[in-house]
This record gives sequence, C-alpha cells and structure tokens, in this order.
Amino acid sequence: MNTIARNACTLLATTATAFLLAACGGGNDDDPTPSERTGVLTVTGATAPGFDGIYGDGNVNLTGVEKNDPIGSKPEVCAFKFDGINRVAGAGQASGDVRYRPDAGVVYEAYLTFMGSEFGSSDWSDVSVVRSTDRIRLAGKVLENDKGVKITVSGLIPMRGNRPGGC
Repeated sequence: MNTIARNACTLLATTATAFLLAACGGGNDDDPTPSERTGVLTVTGATAPGFDGIYGDGNVNLTGVEKNDPIGSKPEVCAFKFDGINRVAGAGQASGDVRYRPDAGVVYEAYLTFMGSEFGSSDWSDVSVVRSTDRIRLAGKVLENDKGVKITVSGLIPMRGNRPGGC
C-alpha cells in the first residue's frame, strides 16, 4: 500500500508542476506567433538581384524575449525570433533572430533572413534597442550573407513588451 500511495503522490506532484509551468508560460518560445505589432524593413543597394524591396506587416510573428546566460565566453543576452514580415508587391518574406545584452542600448548579434538567405554582420553597435517603443531600429545597416552578397537595411522590428528584467 505504501508503494501505491507514494506513486500516486509522485504522479500528482508531476501533474501539478506541468499545469503550473503551462499556466505561467514555462518552456521555450521557439515558434513565433502573431503579435498584432507592425514591422517594416526596407532593403536597398543589394549587390545581387532579388533582395531590394519593402518588407512590412501589421501582425509580425514573434517569440517572447528570453534572457539566456550561455556557458562559456558568450555574454548573457536577451533574445527573440520573428518571421512573417512579408515583401510588399512581391513574393518572399523577412525573418530573423535578434540578441541584445540586458540593459544595453544596442544589438549584440542578429541574423536576418531575406528571400531565404541569411545575412549578418560582425558589428551591430549601430542598431538600436528601443525598449520604450518595443522595437529594434536599423538605419542604413549593411549586412552580408555567406555568398558575399551585401544589402543595406533600414526599418523597425517589433518585440513583445512583456520582457524579463533588463530586457
């Protein structure tokens, strides 16, 4: 009888923990969901055809902002993903992964994808984190993909307002 009672208590504790985690948003937000927030990115000066254009949407898909403290030499960052910023007057969309340090005013690292091609930069210090309006602001940011194609990006990427402390 003791074994049955112990197993029942373990099952109840496990079930209660699962319900609590689900209720408070525990787990990982890897899949962006609709946010009802507007994002607009303009790509100009592409060194290859097909990337230039305006990408915009009034309901950008976003994950929640998570605070990550990786092991090793990488610093603690606030991170989120987005997708569904559709190209205006054409096929394709923009998506990405943005990371910034807690309490910092600039982006630490980001990967932005346009038309299925991922672009990045070794220096993001000119891209602003604007917490007061829940946005990332790019102004003439030059990015490059692994094939050497360069683009210039300006615009706003929204982020969710319910962020961890410092984010």
